Amino acid sequence: MGVLRNQFTNAMVKDLYSYFWENYDETPPMYEELFDVVPSNAAYEKFDSAIGLGELLEKPEGTDLQADSPIESYTIVCKNRSFGRVIRFSKESVDDSQKGNLMQKAAGSWGRMVPYTKELFYSKFFNYGAYTAGHSVFNNKITDVVEDATGDLIYDSKPWFAPVATGHTDKVGGTYGNAVATRALTHPNLKTSYITYTSTNNRDERGNIISLMPDTLLTPPALYFTAREILESTLVPDITDNTKNVLSAIIQPMVWQHLTDTDAWFIGKKKMGLMATSRESVTIDFWQDDLSLDYFTSIFERYGGAVTNYRYWFSCNLSTS
Repeated sequence: MGVLRNQFTNAMVKDLYSYFWENYDETPPMYEELFDVVPSNAAYEKFDSAIGLGELLEKPEGTDLQADSPIESYTIVCKNRSFGRVIRFSKESVDDSQKGNLMQKAAGSWGRMVPYTKELFYSKFFNYGAYTAGHSVFNNKITDVVEDATGDLIYDSKPWFAPVATGHTDKVGGTYGNAVATRALTHPNLKTSYITYTSTNNRDERGNIISLMPDTLLTPPALYFTAREILESTLVPDITDNTKNVLSAIIQPMVWQHLTDTDAWFIGKKKMGLMATSRESVTIDFWQDDLSLDYFTSIFERYGGAVTNYRYWFSCNLSTS
């Protein structure tokens, strides 16, 4: 008995996977350092962020304890998106190829493109995070499955990065901004932004003080050396009076090749306020059409992302449209 069709296709799939992993870029992608990556087993994740109880109140002797209750905050939806491609090869092109197996080469190329595609997707959160009209990367609606009432904006119906004038409003009426439209990356400006981050925006939805300390200065490649000069110099850069650099090592510089605004910069805390869901890992399939005898190879993966708390990131010089 000859080789059955299903035996051939199963063997081919295993072969393609082998080539895929041989060419897979195992360098940890940047988004994994910035986003909290969590497993998901559904079409979407949906949760309501509850606001904790208020401070304890002094109870004078002989009086009743004063009542308190939690306040419902915002509903956050994170859908799992599908990514994939299919390639069709004629039987003749595969049979007559003089440069090795075309299907294997295709799988090898996908091994490099899978992490690249994820970097492109997750960098959109930063690249388009200040768009006043929002962006589709923040829209987690699945038609006929789950609604996202905030559309192309984040959970509070604001751009992720919003200036204080049109900023984020808490549940007790306070307004906060985590974006400045024009502020170059300099030693004084980083200090100013750091103070706003830690001393003004360090409030929860009740307006109570919380601990909010950044650990990262995120920049595009064009600002990387500026960031290092500011954060790694013993003395204040560009000052001749030997002033001690109080920002030295206060946060760590981090460069991301996929940031598109060459003068935009961010301070924030890794894995806080940003969630990446992992729903379905890479699958590669292979089959031959019975009529045309052409070969097909497909790749498929599912994942998603959402902003869960705007407070943990602050932007400067980021485009708003």
